[in-house]
Amino acid sequence: MKIYSITIVSFLFLSSLYAGCGSCKVSNTKAKEPALSFATSVAKDGSVKGMVLASCGMCNFGMKNQKNCSLAIQVDERAYTVKGSKIDDHGDSHAKDGFCNAVRIADVDGKVKDGVFLADAFTLKKN
Repeated sequence: MKIYSITIVSFLFLSSLYAGCGSCKVSNTKAKEPALSFATSVAKDGSVKGMVLASCGMCNFGMKNQKNCSLAIQVDERAYTVKGSKIDDHGDSHAKDGFCNAVRIADVDGKVKDGVFLADAFTLKKN
């Protein structure tokens, strides 16, 4: 009886060391890189084209010069107020996923002039 008890305890101990759920299908394939083309800088002529971070400049990008919530983009860690698209054009800015509570990705085309992004196109990407 003593050997039987030792065998069971040993089996339980060893199986807990090598335990696993067994349902995981481990794969060695690498994750695909996103197909997004982020704008990493403002061109010499001021143009910006591609994906950027978009949010409320005052709430999320630290634009202390803003007195109200307003749409802004961030390119190379610098924020620019957006003209040509308003913060509430893309839903309630104070909703859970709104610009005052979340940083989103937008596909933009336009130019920066005097520290303001003049949007010819501003399309918000789905979450």
